[in-house]
Amino acid sequence: MNFIEALRSFIGRSVELVQPGQFLQGRLASAADGIVTIEIASTSYIPAAEVVTVFSNNITFIRILP
Repeated sequence: MNFIEALRSFIGRSVELVQPGQFLQGRLASAADGIVTIEIASTSYIPAAEVVTVFSNNITFIRILP
């Protein structure tokens, strides 16, 4: 089992994702072919919900929240 396959079991869960120079928090939407997609909830900095795509080789760490 590789990193992406492991993430697939957590689709729909809340996550925190860190990559160099960026912190993302939202819901894990998909993980396939080296790409992770996260739905970011709206905040005071982001007026509307967004979908963010991250290449898996750029991920420093990802935390699965309860």
